[in-house]
Amino acid sequence: MKHLNRRQFLGFGAIGSLFGLVGCKEDSLSILGYQLGNKAIYDPGIDTIFVHTFYNRTLQTTPYREMEVAITQEVVRQIGAVTPFHVISDINRADTELKGSIVLMSKNILNVTQQNMVREGELQVSVDVVWRDLRDGRILSAPGPRRSLDKAPTSTILGVPTPTPVPFDAQVNQPPEESTTPQPQPRRITATGRYLPELGESNASAEQSVERKIAVQIVSMMEKRWTRT
Repeated sequence: MKHLNRRQFLGFGAIGSLFGLVGCKEDSLSILGYQLGNKAIYDPGIDTIFVHTFYNRTLQTTPYREMEVAITQEVVRQIGAVTPFHVISDINRADTELKGSIVLMSKNILNVTQQNMVREGELQVSVDVVWRDLRDGRILSAPGPRRSLDKAPTSTILGVPTPTPVPFDAQVNQPPEESTTPQPQPRRITATGRYLPELGESNASAEQSVERKIAVQIVSMMEKRWTRT
């Protein structure tokens, strides 16, 4: 039996790792019952996304003008690099759509020098995002269901009489039934970027950090929800 030397062994190992990485990006592998790859954490029933250009509802100043375009580009890049979804330009052929708007942008001075110059600053940006399924209208970015108040335990207060239910009266007009159409519930995403002028950092570096963090959070929001089986 021929034995492999150290160089051949490392070469085969590198080739195997390369094929493994490619397989994790393109397909979902299964080892010992566990799925590998990005398709294991994203909904396989979704293939395409139409990303609208983000809208900026804040006062646009010169350093951060057209920041919504840069956030949109970073979100598209993150979706293509991390998820198995495909961003397309035709909304009529898309399975889902992603909308977002910048609702808050603030710049805070955290520390100053003895000459009252900025030593450490922070840029904070909040974005409202709605991810909707165009096939059935479901809001995929909606937060999880909260605990119903009807199931909350009731307790009586000493000295306070228990209210009696109002009897039904057919002559009284009943309130209209609630609409079953899901209303868009935006998901609020907030990111901060710090900058230190003494280390060569500036508003531009803080803005790039914020855009990347927002895009990462949006892509993480697209993961399938954990369910207990």
